[in-house]
Amino acid sequence: MSKSILICISFCVFLFACGNSKKAVEKKPARTSEYINPKSDMAIAGSVNFDNNESLTIYSAIIKNITGDKPGAYIGNEMDKLAEQLQNKLDYSELLRVGEGLILEFNSKSNFYFNTGKTNLNSESRQNLDVIVSTLKQYPKVNLIIETHTDASGDEDVNMKLSQERVLSIKNYLLEKGIDSSRIKTKAFGENQPKVNNETLENRQLNRRVDFGFYASDALKEEAINKTQ
Repeated sequence: MSKSILICISFCVFLFACGNSKKAVEKKPARTSEYINPKSDMAIAGSVNFDNNESLTIYSAIIKNITGDKPGAYIGNEMDKLAEQLQNKLDYSELLRVGEGLILEFNSKSNFYFNTGKTNLNSESRQNLDVIVSTLKQYPKVNLIIETHTDASGDEDVNMKLSQERVLSIKNYLLEKGIDSSRIKTKAFGENQPKVNNETLENRQLNRRVDFGFYASDALKEEAINKTQ
């Protein structure tokens, strides 16, 4: 079977899973700003390189890890319990169950942020990461992908460098706290994936964000299959 057919099948399964299990667990009202991210789910699915895990974004990691049926429900239940841990301890901007994965977002209006032009973690960010570390240790079969984004203020190359150094700061902190590097993937986008336009101060605050994607490891998928046979 060709890779293009496999991608189409995976995306169809992803759509079905999202339609049945996409679940908002937000603590705050939904935003009313219009999203302008040009990468639709279909475009992302079509661009997934299944042979190169380092190229995976949060959404494509979820697509790759779709299990479906009873094992998928088992994984989803684990993600619900993980989400509850985060929900009770963090001040985030968005927390969503998508398919069999979980997406946690902080923008610069929440308590996880970098000071303007800086790449080192401040005390608020470290406190939030400590919660994520504790949760990852409680769920050792869940993997993490981290994405960093800036707004479009300033030079694009500078923003990309900021994004790259910030995601490395986050990863290094998790490693120092005992999370195995095999469980962590990173992606720096700079200003290239805005959620809303950059025309207002409030929108720029929304675009300056860090996303954490939680998804099942191979070990968790195997456990799910064995537990639901």
